[in-house]
Amino acid sequence: MSGIVGIIHLNGETVDPSLLSRMTDFMSFRGPDAQQIWHEGNIGLGHTLLRTTWEAEYEQQPFTLDRFTNTPDDQQVWIVADARIDDRETLAEKLGIFPLPSPPFTSESKVITDVELILRAYLHWGDDCVQHLLGDFAFAIWDARHQRLFCARDQFGVKPFYYSQVGNCLLISNTMNCLRQHPQVSSELNDRAIGDFLMFETNYDLNTTTFADIQRLPAAHILTWTSERGLMIGKYWTLPLPKLIRYDRDRDYLEHFQELIGKAVGDRLRLEKISSFFSGGLDSTTIAATALALAKQRSQPLSLQAFTVVYDNIIPDREREYADLAANALGIPIDYQVSDDYYPYQNSIEPQFQTPEPLHHPFHTSSYESFNRASLYSRVVLNGQGSDEAFTPTKVTEMFQTMPWRDVLSDVGSSGFVYGVRPNWGSGLLAFVRRGQQPHLDENDCPNWLAPNFAKRLNLKDRWQQIMQMEKKSPTEPRYRAYEGFEPQLMASFLASNDPEFVGLPIETRFPFFDLRLVNYLLALPPLPWCVDKMLLRNIMKGVLPDRVRLRPKTPLAGDILLAKGLQQIDRAAVLQMSDRIENYIDIDRLLAVRDPVEMWNTWQHLLPISLAYWLNRYLDLTKSAIDRSPIYLPNTS
Repeated sequence: MSGIVGIIHLNGETVDPSLLSRMTDFMSFRGPDAQQIWHEGNIGLGHTLLRTTWEAEYEQQPFTLDRFTNTPDDQQVWIVADARIDDRETLAEKLGIFPLPSPPFTSESKVITDVELILRAYLHWGDDCVQHLLGDFAFAIWDARHQRLFCARDQFGVKPFYYSQVGNCLLISNTMNCLRQHPQVSSELNDRAIGDFLMFETNYDLNTTTFADIQRLPAAHILTWTSERGLMIGKYWTLPLPKLIRYDRDRDYLEHFQELIGKAVGDRLRLEKISSFFSGGLDSTTIAATALALAKQRSQPLSLQAFTVVYDNIIPDREREYADLAANALGIPIDYQVSDDYYPYQNSIEPQFQTPEPLHHPFHTSSYESFNRASLYSRVVLNGQGSDEAFTPTKVTEMFQTMPWRDVLSDVGSSGFVYGVRPNWGSGLLAFVRRGQQPHLDENDCPNWLAPNFAKRLNLKDRWQQIMQMEKKSPTEPRYRAYEGFEPQLMASFLASNDPEFVGLPIETRFPFFDLRLVNYLLALPPLPWCVDKMLLRNIMKGVLPDRVRLRPKTPLAGDILLAKGLQQIDRAAVLQMSDRIENYIDIDRLLAVRDPVEMWNTWQHLLPISLAYWLNRYLDLTKSAIDRSPIYLPNTS
């Protein structure tokens, strides 16, 4: 994990090294191990380093190959990257540098870092290098041979990337607030992004941010700049639509999955100490079990520590019980974070809880504590997100619309007889007839507390209809619901919330279920039986996890935390005190019109204006009067 920044003066003016240093140093929270800059004429690059792999112990950025080759061409190409490259051996073999040295390393000259692999791939394939890269990455390459900037972001957008073209400057970084340190970048807001946040909790325009001067490079996109053609953005990858796999034997499905999840987890274990966000469910426990098995198979030293959030009193939560069963079976220590005493917006104005963009997370303090505990143990934490999306089941009526009926009947029959799977038949045969119809959405479904002038100026009711219709898709392929789960608009906010700039801590979150090899396979699985109740996972964990955990049904949180916190004690005076921060966007009278506090605040959406108000208070300083440090919600002490 690293911080990257770049400055190009489009008019040829020399880059100010002191400004570049200040912008680089701003990102030291991302990379406390080293901060370095390189500049030449009108171009400057900066980097901060957090060592999260064995190879990174020898990494220096900004990086060029000249110190290894002394080739004139090589020293004209420089790179800064926030990257972890997977399947390194295959990439190295394509580049003619196989076999790769493996740890423990005895000499720096023999170590091939991930950033070197990226640069060698660019020198070999040019822009097509991204077609050969697996992993999580955001990088910028300055090619002085052609006076050209080339940047790219990974396929799922795990690593962020922002840019800003202001005046005669082109700025790039993976840290939004780093760009805001440049004197030409204003704090002017992008009201369209704020409108999306207030309606959907996220900005559906993947090209923009909350700030008018700062743009976002979407996932799976490249950015190039030359003086002749200017700035250009292009997409290099789209989630594929593989044909359904049909193996003759059921065990082939299991063996293929075990092979791929082994690669996905194994490529994320390049460190001796790893933290794991660990629940009593199936996803995180499967990742932990796979990690331990791989370490044993490779004779790799691995110290794995589980971190689990539990509620002991406020709701009837059984996560501690199931997590304890799994941890004991796997033989790993577990740290329990008891979260009963956290309350909404606790300490939300404290600097460590501020985010670069609005984030709808009333319990951000609890989340921060989870990351903090994990970061004290390791610089890397494993996360099981992505499994629910990949294994989203398909209704039988939808299968009839997208698969040959003989295959559907065969899958239904064999799944029932062999695995006892009861498929969801859906809404009946009428679903087939109505598959092209879209439901009508009343414009009044749009939040009625949006300020009328704001809603009218941005045409937010039409925007509401547009997004809601976009999410109501008809089946076009057997696993279409799984594809919807990987929609970049839905993943962007979640992935951002795990980035160090949002977390506020130097820790890298890794998601094995977002591995391209694994996702491609899971999307090609027959819906029955493997995607019903995650049958594939339950089968490979037989004899590894206790049956009480392995066969446990998908279980949501056992209570409404917001209601359990006693929201009848809403401090209305505190809401009104914050009204000047949000009055341009929110009709405060309508927001507070409902007299029953529980009715008014028992939906997540009604908290969005408060999340926005806290963010505005910190980052835009719209008023000089400091908000009272008491929370809007008072904990229920009865």
